[in-house]
Amino acid sequence: MNLHWIDWTIVALVLAGVIGLTVYSKRYTRSVAGFLSANRQGGRYLIALNCGVLGGAISIVALWEMLYNSGLPTQWWPLMNIPLNLFILLSGFVVYRYRQTRALTIAQFFEMRYSRKFRFFAGLLCWLSGIFNFGIFPAIFARFFIHFCGLPAEVRLLGFTLQMFPLIMFAYLSLAATIACSGGQFSIMLTDFFLNLVSMFAAVLVLVFLVRTFRWNDLAAGLLLAPEGKSMINPFKTSQATNFNVWYFLIGLFSSIYSVQAWLGGTGYGTSARTPHEARMGSILTIPRNMIAWFCMILIPLSAYAVLHHPSFAATAAPVNEVLARIVDPILRGQMTVPIYLVHLLPVGLVGLFAVIILAAAIASDDTYIHAWGSILIQDIVSPLHKKPFEPKQHLLYLRLAIIGVAAFSFLFSLFFPIRDFIYMYFALTGAIYLGGAGSVIIGGLYWKRGTTAAAWTALSVGTVLAFGGMLVQAFWATHLAPFLLGLWPAWAWALEHREKFPLTGQVIYFIAMISAVSSYVLVSLLGPRRIHDMDKLLHRGAYVVKDDVVLASPGPAAAGSGKRMSSWIGITPEFSASDRRIARFVFFWQMGWFAVFLTGTLLGILRPGWITDSLWVRFWYIRVMWVGSGMCVLCSIWLAIGGFRDAVRMVRGMKRKPGDEADDGFVSDRNRSAP
Repeated sequence: MNLHWIDWTIVALVLAGVIGLTVYSKRYTRSVAGFLSANRQGGRYLIALNCGVLGGAISIVALWEMLYNSGLPTQWWPLMNIPLNLFILLSGFVVYRYRQTRALTIAQFFEMRYSRKFRFFAGLLCWLSGIFNFGIFPAIFARFFIHFCGLPAEVRLLGFTLQMFPLIMFAYLSLAATIACSGGQFSIMLTDFFLNLVSMFAAVLVLVFLVRTFRWNDLAAGLLLAPEGKSMINPFKTSQATNFNVWYFLIGLFSSIYSVQAWLGGTGYGTSARTPHEARMGSILTIPRNMIAWFCMILIPLSAYAVLHHPSFAATAAPVNEVLARIVDPILRGQMTVPIYLVHLLPVGLVGLFAVIILAAAIASDDTYIHAWGSILIQDIVSPLHKKPFEPKQHLLYLRLAIIGVAAFSFLFSLFFPIRDFIYMYFALTGAIYLGGAGSVIIGGLYWKRGTTAAAWTALSVGTVLAFGGMLVQAFWATHLAPFLLGLWPAWAWALEHREKFPLTGQVIYFIAMISAVSSYVLVSLLGPRRIHDMDKLLHRGAYVVKDDVVLASPGPAAAGSGKRMSSWIGITPEFSASDRRIARFVFFWQMGWFAVFLTGTLLGILRPGWITDSLWVRFWYIRVMWVGSGMCVLCSIWLAIGGFRDAVRMVRGMKRKPGDEADDGFVSDRNRSAP
C-alpha cells in the first residue's frame, strides 16, 4: 500500500466527522421542502463552497487528463469567457429568476410555465441524460483511489475473495447514498461544507509543498519538450492539438450562457438559497471558490508532465513509469498517470491529506448528484402522472428509494461500461442528450413572455434528436457505420480518411444541437398562435410577491455620479448591501484585469506572433500560477471558511426554527400554473 498508518488515520477521522454530521442532521428534515431544498435556508457561502465541487473527483481527474495532454494553453482560451461569465454572475442571469419561481426542480418550473406533459417529457430526458453522465463517476473514482492508495486487486473477507474495484465503489456510494437519504439537502449541505473545508485547506498545503519542491524553470524546461504544434506553454503553437483547442473553448463560450442552471446535478442548491439575491451572491462567490480549486490543482499535472518527460527528473520518474507500464488499457493509463505520479511524490501525511481531497470531492459531488437524479425521478417523472400530491411520509419514502436506485444504477453502469474517450468529451455527449435543447426552453421561459409550449416541445426535441443521434453515430462509427459506408462506396476518400474515428467531437455535436434548438424555439413561438404568459405570477412579482424573498439592503451612502452609474452597469442593484457591493466590485475588477491580459496577449499573438516568445510565456505562467495563485489560495480559503461557518450555523438554526410547509412539495395545481 502507498498510504502510511498516519495517512489512513487522517482519512478515518474525516469519515468519522462525516458520519457524525449525517446522524445529527437527520432529525431536522421533516418535510419534502426540507428534503429537497433545506427549507430554503442556504446562505451564499455554503452555496458557493458546495457548488464549487460539483463533478468532484471525476472533474479533478478530467482536468488533470486535459492539462497533462494539452498543457497551459487550455487555461488561456477560457479567459475569453470572462465578460459573459461576469454578466451571468453579477446580473443573476437565470439563477435569480429561477429562484423567484420557488420551484423545487427545473421541470416543476416547466409545468408552471408550459404544461404538465412537458414537465414529464423534460424530466425524463434530464433524468436519462443525468444518470448516464453520472454512471461513470464511481468507476473513475474507484480506479483513482485504488491506484493512488496502492490497494490490492483482490481482498479476502469472511472467507470470500472480493474484487477491490467493485468493493470501493460500493463502499463510497453507500456513504453518499446514506448522506442523501438521511436528511436530504440539509444533510448534504452540512456534510459537504465540512468535507470542502477540510479539502480546501489540505489542497493549500499540497500546493505549498509543490511550490517549495520544484523550481519553475525546471518545470518549464520539461513543458517546453512538447512536440511541434502541441505546445504546453504557448497557446498560439497548438495547431496539432485536436481535442482541447481554441474551437473547443469557443463553443464553451456560447454554452456558458446558454446552459446556465440547465444542468441539474446540483438542483438542490438552485432552490435552497434563502432569497433570490442570496442565490445570486452564491453564484458570484464561486469565483474565489473556483480560484482556490484551479490554483491548487493546476500545478500537479504540469509538474507530472515535466518530471515524466525531462531527463533531469529520470530518477523520480522511474518508479512512476514502472507502475504505468503495468496498466494495459491506454485510456486507464492516461487517466491514472497524474495520480500515480502524485503518490510517489508526496511525503507521509500529505498523501493522506490528498486522499482526503479526492474522497471528499467524490462524496461531496456524488451525494449531491444521486439526490438530484433521485429527486427528479420522483418529482418530475412519477409525480406528474398522479392527479394529486403524495402524502408527506409516502413522498419522502419514494424520494429515498429513488436515491438508492440511482446509486445502484451507477454502480452497475460503472462496473460494465468502458470509457473510450476523454472524460470531458463523454460529459459533452451525455449532457447534450438534455442540454442541447434545455437552455432555450429555460431562458425563453424565464425572459420571454411570447415563448410557447409548442416551441418548448420543438426545441427540446430537436436538441435531443441531434445530440443523441450524434452520440450514437460517434459511438458506432468505427465498428459499424464506417465499415457499412465503405462497403457501399469503397473508394469514398472522406470515409477512408475518417474510418477510425468520427470527425466531429462531442463538443461540436453539442454546439449544433444548441443552435438548432434556439432557432426552433424562436421560430415556432413567432409563427404559432400568439400567447402571452403572466410573468408576474410565474416570478412572484407585484400582487404575487412572497415577502420572505424580498431583500431590502441598507447599502450605506449612495454613490454619486459616475460611481453610481458604474455600479448599475456592472449589475449592482438596490438589493446589494455595502459588503455585497465590495464583493461584486472585487470580482468584477479581478476578472476584467485578467480579460485585459488575455485581450492584449491574443492580439499580439495574432498580429505580432514573434513578439511573445516561449520564454515570455514561461514568465507569464510563472506569475499567474506560482505567485498570484499561491497568494490568492491562502486569502480566499480563510475568507470563504469564515463565511461558510457562519452560514452553516444560521442554516442549522433555521432548520430547527422552521419545520417546513407540507404543501410545498413540488406539486403544481391549476392556480399555480402561469401558462394559459
